[in-house]
Amino acid sequence: MRALFAALIFVGSLLAAHSAADAARRSKRAPQPRYYQPVQPRPDLREQLLCEERAQNEDPSGQFKGYPCWAREIFGRGSGQGGRGR
Repeated sequence: MRALFAALIFVGSLLAAHSAADAARRSKRAPQPRYYQPVQPRPDLREQLLCEERAQNEDPSGQFKGYPCWAREIFGRGSGQGGRGR
């Protein structure tokens, strides 16, 4: 009876080890799913270009270049280096 239990335990451990190794091998092959959506280009390109132009006029030195165009325009107005001579 002990030999039978020992054989069952041995076979069970082999099956468990094989399934764990198989799962690890499969996970390395499959790429991880992406959980983000790529940013789509804006459909209104003309409006974006005008916004960029206004931002360039208000912030010619590029001090606020890391911000969106609407923010660069607003921040550039208060910095005293804008192109309109305020």
